[in-house]
Amino acid sequence: MAGTLYRIFTITAALVLVLLLVSLASPQDEAKKNLDEKAKRRVLKREAANALYRFKLRLAKEGFYSGRVALNIWRSTAIDAGTFDQDQYSEFKRQLYEKSINDSLKCFEEFIQEDFFYDANVCLQTWRMHSKELGTYDQAEYETHKKTLTDAKAAKASKAKTTEKAKD
Repeated sequence: MAGTLYRIFTITAALVLVLLLVSLASPQDEAKKNLDEKAKRRVLKREAANALYRFKLRLAKEGFYSGRVALNIWRSTAIDAGTFDQDQYSEFKRQLYEKSINDSLKCFEEFIQEDFFYDANVCLQTWRMHSKELGTYDQAEYETHKKTLTDAKAAKASKAKTTEKAKD
């Protein structure tokens, strides 16, 4: 019985000592807290600046989806750092969608020339969705591109029939 009480007393004393040391070890100085807050703010601003650089790099060199991810990362880090500007975000988003629209039209034309009609249609649908997102969608232009796709398919089919008849 005495051994059990001794163990409980020892464990209790050890826990009280640990709690006392922990309370003494925590920073109580307000100046130190302010310095930590300033350092944290500096790090967040640096991360936001790095994210902005990475977004601009992706906008210039890569495709829509990697650019969209980089834009969202920049937005999140800028909000955390307190430097987020909605107008700047809207402008970057507009630039990203315009680049995607232009790339989709190039893609559409290249796939039509190569007779890859399924891929050309995917590019056309991407152009349509992103144009709608920006508010620049033109139904007449879409119909023109759709007709180009249909005509190219028909031309390839007739060319294949002519080639097949020539073989017979």
